[in-house]
Amino acid sequence: MTSLPALLSDNEVLAAFSEVEAAMRSLHRRRLDLLAEVLRRGLDVESCRRAVRVDSAVMKRWITQVKWFLPGRSPTGQPLGPAHPAVSAALAELSEEHLVELSRAIRRRLPQGAEEALVRTAVSAEPKAVKELARSLRDRAASATGQGDVLRLRNLADGRLELRGRLSVEAGAEFRAALEPLSRPRAGDTRPLAQRQGEAFGELLGLALRSAELPSEAGERPHVNITLDYAALRRGVGRAALDGGRQLSAAQVRRIACDAKVVPVVLGGRSEVLDVGRAKRVLTLAQRRALHARDGGCAFPGCDRPPKWCEVHHVVHWVDGGQTDVANLVLLCKKHHALAHGSQWRIVMDGGVPFFVPPRQEDPRRHPRRTPGRRTPVIGARHARRPPPRRMGAAGSALPHRGAQRSRVQLSM
Repeated sequence: MTSLPALLSDNEVLAAFSEVEAAMRSLHRRRLDLLAEVLRRGLDVESCRRAVRVDSAVMKRWITQVKWFLPGRSPTGQPLGPAHPAVSAALAELSEEHLVELSRAIRRRLPQGAEEALVRTAVSAEPKAVKELARSLRDRAASATGQGDVLRLRNLADGRLELRGRLSVEAGAEFRAALEPLSRPRAGDTRPLAQRQGEAFGELLGLALRSAELPSEAGERPHVNITLDYAALRRGVGRAALDGGRQLSAAQVRRIACDAKVVPVVLGGRSEVLDVGRAKRVLTLAQRRALHARDGGCAFPGCDRPPKWCEVHHVVHWVDGGQTDVANLVLLCKKHHALAHGSQWRIVMDGGVPFFVPPRQEDPRRHPRRTPGRRTPVIGARHARRPPPRRMGAAGSALPHRGAQRSRVQLSM
């Protein structure tokens, strides 16, 4: 050990290397014993950490190893066995990296008998093998118990929803395969990955709700109910109620209402229901197919989102009297649909084709734009005109408004 490495033979170099590794493992065990004494005596752990110049995370890791893998004492001084005796018995043969992987595996709640299998692997293989075995054992146990996929939901104070959970390897792969095409950055996209993935998840939910293969509930396909005053929907000012009491702004609802079922409701002065109309689907399947053929996807200039990822936008909103026909409709992805409702971009129809007029600060001339290469249709070729506003009833008729009565609409998306 005292010779210079260059003076050693090949076998001596290999033997010396093994001796050093064994000494390091022994020294780490000695370090844990000393740290256990620091904790037993109630000495200042932070001062100890600063004296040896290690990160807080490293000191926390060592303390966990002391508590899990070394014998301890009760508050009355009685000796206690280690919390994980299989690991404790093999400490002399384990590197610090092995202990890190064993600690991580234990923290994630191993199935019964898995700890002994992991220790056997640790004394005969590298730490990576311990990590892979732990993952395999967890997946196998999750598959056997049917508890592999877990999702927890929590309502936040501002109305948003917080999601936490974990998916099995199979479900995780399927989720990534569905999410990644939607979260791929576009040209000039500066959104961070987390935001792109969050917005892509919202688009994925919209695709699922539009699918004809989802199971029904109480005889209806899955849907979200939104209720608000008709006047608020007209003005785009106010709040709307979701199922469960959460709220959306009326401006958000105007975007959702572009493609939703609409149920008109007449209320009396004390909010009693006087009349409920029939649900009316704003858009027909034939119209959606025509839009797919005409727009070929999101019609916003430069966007490459395909038709199935798009929502339908009324150039002149139906609540303002706009007609639900192809000459007044355009396909937009979720991002550009929100832009159409919440910015100074304007959409005009010319010969049945949508053109996009940018805000003045982006183009002082406000020259209309269109995605190049899109086919010009001949179906329903006319301009979208803004007719006089009218109140929508059960079958498109006017809602009554007598005395204290007022009208509401319920949307299902």
